[in-house]
Amino acid sequence: MDPIPNGLSDGVQASRALALLDEAYRTRPRRPGRTPRHPIEVAGLLLADGQPETVVVAGLLHDVLEDTDVTPDELVSGFGSRISGMVHALTEDPSISAYRPRKAALRRQIMESSPETVAVSLADKTAKLLAADQRPRARKLEHYRATLDEAERRFGPTPGSDRLHAALARWS
Repeated sequence: MDPIPNGLSDGVQASRALALLDEAYRTRPRRPGRTPRHPIEVAGLLLADGQPETVVVAGLLHDVLEDTDVTPDELVSGFGSRISGMVHALTEDPSISAYRPRKAALRRQIMESSPETVAVSLADKTAKLLAADQRPRARKLEHYRATLDEAERRFGPTPGSDRLHAALARWS
């Protein structure tokens, strides 16, 4: 497993989420080649922002439904309805095949979920941009900016939105 940021595995739920990530990405991948590195980076950003353990755990698990064969029922039974609800809100609807409508639907469900879900979404996008070694596609940057604009319109500026602004500026 990838290095764990200091303090990330301190909580009971975070430790269980890390164990689930390790097992699921190793033995139950839906998208071969994916690793827990990105979710761990997202959780590290949330931890650095002082987010509560439930939000950090949602950050750890935010891709698990898309990347592995972990089911929504497993998330509910293992982590409760609050965390599983955030993860579900951060999961794309696979029945929408076109990129822009799928991303618009994802933004709507994230914004309608909770400010904590929005914090995970902003950390997700920031982590991807910080890890990028080449300019992301224009449509991805457009989606990231639309998410950021909607988040700030609804909830105001946050440490997470400030960080995403800085990461986007790298590609402007």
